[in-house]
Amino acid sequence: MTHPAARTPRSRRPSLIVALVALTLALLGGTALSSPPSVAATGATATSRATAAHRMFAYYYLWWSTRHWHDKLGSNYPYGASPLPLPATLDSSGCQPTSKFAGNHLLDAPASLWTQDDAATIERDVRNAIRAGLAGFTVDWVGTGSRAQTPRSSSYNRRLATLVRVVNRVRSEGKRFSLWVSYESSARKLTTSHIVHDLGYLARTYRGNAAFNRSNGHRPTVILVGSRKYGTRALATISRSARRHFYLVGDENWATWTKARARLLDGDQYYWSSQDPYRNPHSFDQLADLAGKVRHSGRNPDGSRKRWFAPLSPGYNTQLTGGSTCVPRKGGRTLKELYAGNARTHPDGWVVISWNEITENTYLVPMQRYGTQPMSTLRSIIGSA
Repeated sequence: MTHPAARTPRSRRPSLIVALVALTLALLGGTALSSPPSVAATGATATSRATAAHRMFAYYYLWWSTRHWHDKLGSNYPYGASPLPLPATLDSSGCQPTSKFAGNHLLDAPASLWTQDDAATIERDVRNAIRAGLAGFTVDWVGTGSRAQTPRSSSYNRRLATLVRVVNRVRSEGKRFSLWVSYESSARKLTTSHIVHDLGYLARTYRGNAAFNRSNGHRPTVILVGSRKYGTRALATISRSARRHFYLVGDENWATWTKARARLLDGDQYYWSSQDPYRNPHSFDQLADLAGKVRHSGRNPDGSRKRWFAPLSPGYNTQLTGGSTCVPRKGGRTLKELYAGNARTHPDGWVVISWNEITENTYLVPMQRYGTQPMSTLRSIIGSA
């Protein structure tokens, strides 16, 4: 964006100054010079839309083992085939899947199965995410709930440790990529002691580790997924224990974000994987309402404003797992529509749903059905912001 002073015909000095500033930002890896939306006019923070677009963190799930593939593809899938066949068909609308194999729940498969027990798989994901323009992963993790757990205590702990090593490796190469943590407390409701012990382990084990992004409040960011399922008293216990170590983000919607709960959280995102821009255009107004509530619900203990992080998904389909909802991808149009609509909330960053939630069909990871098209679409969105 050209600064207005650069168009002034009276003198070349303002233009030179702007050019020097732009060059400095480029050398430092900063975003393009732009004018952020007015805080007074939008209720947003000083973060510009362009800056927010470059703060996209995609949900990254750690459950893809050989057993998990077999659980999802079923016992009748031909695992010995090369390449592996697509496990289902879709109609012309991109919905209404028909499984080719009894017991299968997936619409897509890689050419050959991979596992996150292999560090090479995780490294490939990280490098592909960098190519897509992502700032990092929001890694979905839950520990054992034990005070004494270690990086070897569970497959999730082991895979998290591998991911941290990989991220530090690519960072040592000069690549900008880091981690937020999505604490998985939604799929099953956990005790507060389980959550407190897990987050305590996370703080002890990775204190000061450069792989974890600290752009929010100078603390690693933890999203408490499913926070709206926990009572205010439980949330208060978690907040007292974890907030001194982490920038604690809720997973609340417009109906559950209250002043009482806002006092316990530093910001909010809503995991809306099935947001439908076609059948529910009002969804953009719903998120704008939530963003306004978050920003006008008081300040954090350090005096900072509460931040809002918008969801973004390429599509959604759970029709093979007993669900009825399908949001077709439309060749990347859905991703673009949701970005344009949700950008009106002037987010402080984005949470992309997802890198590899393959069962719900929100994934970006390259596989056979869509290839690298979702990555390319995302890269074009980030590049044009």
